[in-house]
Amino acid sequence: MHWTRGIAFDQNWGDMARLVLDCDGVDVVTHELILDVITIGRAPSNHIVIDDPTVSAEHASLTKLPSGYRLKDLGSTNGTQVNGLSIAEAELKDGAEIRFGHVTGVFRDAIASIDQAVDSQIDDKRDPAEQIRASETQPIFDPRA
Repeated sequence: MHWTRGIAFDQNWGDMARLVLDCDGVDVVTHELILDVITIGRAPSNHIVIDDPTVSAEHASLTKLPSGYRLKDLGSTNGTQVNGLSIAEAELKDGAEIRFGHVTGVFRDAIASIDQAVDSQIDDKRDPAEQIRASETQPIFDPRA
């Protein structure tokens, strides 16, 4: 059971961070990040193997830290990007878009995803009158347009 902001979530929600890889738009593969250090690359000795010629044999590593995960490029030929920026090292946030060579992926932090779901539930529990008042303050059209 995971508790966040007084709300309990079952273990089945997913306590582990995940790396979701999109291989050529054909195959989406989800990898649960269960180790403290995870290697990523084309060689079969890696924890996460990406069979793509633009991915180096030993492309990158993910390290679990108390604050989350850190991604490090291991001197790959085609580089590693996070949210469109080339990196040597970067701390990952939930939803970060990662590129290894030409292979794209998304980092999912389970705890951040749970917190986001809790925020959504809390927002849904607002007073309906408050929700109406909030929406009434939004302009429907811009008369200057």
